[in-house]
Amino acid sequence: MPRQYCKYHPLEPALWYDPRSHAAYCERCVDSGETLGGVGQAKCYLYGNELTYLGSANTAQPFWERLGAFFRFPFKRASLIIMGLLILLMVLISVVGAPSIFVAVVGGIFVLAFIARYGFLVLEQSAEGRFHPPTLGEAFSGSGFNILFQQIAVQIIFVGFTVVVSFLESGFLNAIASALVVLIWPASMMLLAMERSITLAVNPSAIWHLIRSIGWAYLLLYAFLFLLLGAQATLFQVFVQEIPPRLLLPGFVGLMFYFLIVSFHLMGYVVFQYQSDIGFVAEDQLAKEKRRLKVEPVNAVSELMIKEGQYERAVQVLTKYLKQNPDSIRHHENLAKLLLALRDRNEALAHGQFFLNLLSERGDDARLYFLFSRYLELDPGFKPEQPGVCLCLAEQLFLRGKYQQVCQLLANMHKSAPDFDLLPDAYLLMARSLLDGFNNESKASQYLKFVKAKYPTFSQLGEVEALLLECGGAV
Repeated sequence: MPRQYCKYHPLEPALWYDPRSHAAYCERCVDSGETLGGVGQAKCYLYGNELTYLGSANTAQPFWERLGAFFRFPFKRASLIIMGLLILLMVLISVVGAPSIFVAVVGGIFVLAFIARYGFLVLEQSAEGRFHPPTLGEAFSGSGFNILFQQIAVQIIFVGFTVVVSFLESGFLNAIASALVVLIWPASMMLLAMERSITLAVNPSAIWHLIRSIGWAYLLLYAFLFLLLGAQATLFQVFVQEIPPRLLLPGFVGLMFYFLIVSFHLMGYVVFQYQSDIGFVAEDQLAKEKRRLKVEPVNAVSELMIKEGQYERAVQVLTKYLKQNPDSIRHHENLAKLLLALRDRNEALAHGQFFLNLLSERGDDARLYFLFSRYLELDPGFKPEQPGVCLCLAEQLFLRGKYQQVCQLLANMHKSAPDFDLLPDAYLLMARSLLDGFNNESKASQYLKFVKAKYPTFSQLGEVEALLLECGGAV
């Protein structure tokens, strides 16, 4: 999916989307509920429509802006080890296989099969948002080398298509057929790696859907792949002239491995970038977990139960699933929405404590803030148990000028969390809120003096002293 930018701040990546008006907004352009004590459901300022959270799915950098990363990708530790082993194996095959054609042929087939398997694994993992080369153990796990035979089958179908066209004895049609096969090859390989289906890989409708979903950028991808192929051929010509004949085959394998990994990583990243349109979605780019646009059993069951009005059973299904998959942000969000909709105060707030902590650990500050606002609607006195979550929320509230909520979250933290490492940061923020929001110099100076006395090595002690002077207190 192309990165979306805010409608009113074009340089800001969008965090929220209005499906009714098809407009995207950054955090500065949403109504966080000024009439609800400062926080509330995120809505569009102009139309009041509830907005959909985009989150990290909108942060994929366009592939043409990170070309250097594609060329550096094979030089990482895992792929360098595999490249070295392949070159060493080809050296052994060249030595042992000289008197034995059988050994040379079998060894060469194995190397080609392994390279094909590894290349498709790179494509798969890149599409999922995993930008590190697969390890040797991962390369030998999973479905094995049957992907090689699927690839051969696809190539045979394409060759058969051009042969059939040649029977028409038309030079123009032959040229069109060849150009068409070359153009759709990247799309076919991406479909084959994603779906492991020969039928889909050669299905004109599936290929057209992928190309149309990527749009003009597909032609740019094709151009880059064409240039990579030309660079590989040029370097091989240099190798032929400069290296000894006995090293020619190992050098060719190393060169082919490098450019294949670059090409397949590039194709996989394109799938990742256009994931929503293609139908292959990474749920959370930070966690980099693969999620397909097809219904999972837990989602299907819970959705049906909700439609039938069996809300309690839907809660049980999601709760059971999350006990086994505690880091699934999407399912936590589904459970939170369901509990909040049911107005189940105890269950919703108990789950909220865990979910807020999980979001804080992931650094998802925007979602943390807006979810907290929903819990406040259910219970105005709700407060996270973890001091780190309180501080993170207080920082978000301070940026929005919600000084009263900042003070409520941070008050008496030295009693509730005396061992909290960031206690001086919390009380410095508390003092700022008291000064900026209420001009309460007396109360602010108490917190500042506490920080100065208890934390003499605090990194922001200079700011503490400056605020004390502003309050009229002794430094």
